[in-house]
Amino acid sequence: MRLKRAAAAISGLVFLSLAGAGDIQPTPQGPWQPVAGYTSGAILLATRPMSGTNVHAFRAETVVDSSLSTLVAVVSDFSHLPAWMPHVAKVEETAKIDAMHSRAYVVIHSPWPLHDRDVFIDARISQDKSTGVVRVSSHSYPAGPGLQAGCVRMPEMDTDWTFTPLPDHHVKVVLRGFGLPGGVVPDWAANLVITELPYGSLKHLPEQIGMAAYRHAHVAGISEPLH
Repeated sequence: MRLKRAAAAISGLVFLSLAGAGDIQPTPQGPWQPVAGYTSGAILLATRPMSGTNVHAFRAETVVDSSLSTLVAVVSDFSHLPAWMPHVAKVEETAKIDAMHSRAYVVIHSPWPLHDRDVFIDARISQDKSTGVVRVSSHSYPAGPGLQAGCVRMPEMDTDWTFTPLPDHHVKVVLRGFGLPGGVVPDWAANLVITELPYGSLKHLPEQIGMAAYRHAHVAGISEPLH
């Protein structure tokens, strides 16, 4: 069991997920399917297959008591992400384009004998001013300086946080993700992480919201609901 969990670590992130190779462009196949054991309680988890790969995409959701700015501050604090997101070894900002757009280098830890995975991501924050919904989207891009020795480059990684304001200072949080790890990763290892990573991230999110560094955050460009 330890070996299986260690191997699964290579397949996920913030950020995230995992197997397949080549120049394919995976597309969703069918509806989201609830994951047994994660269909009730505070966190709901679902997955769905993607064409051309043995890896599934994931979607996890929960509801938290928070401002929108606090949530954006939490998931945008790159250097702190390894402290609470499972399997994330390093997230280092490489460029700050503006307040709503940045880039980062990410390393996913994998214990011996498997290699760590790394990827460069382009992260953007946006808000629909009519609904108040905020999105924090990260997409990999092909190349960049600073490849860490011993890592395997992930050919694709996409993650998306969606924050939907609800009454009484509550927010619906949805975390979606899909990625290709590069190299050879067993099916069970590639897909195990699609439960562990999103579930662990949302499980730890309320604790992060309560931290003094984020509790009273104000993010320029983010409007809070009036209710």
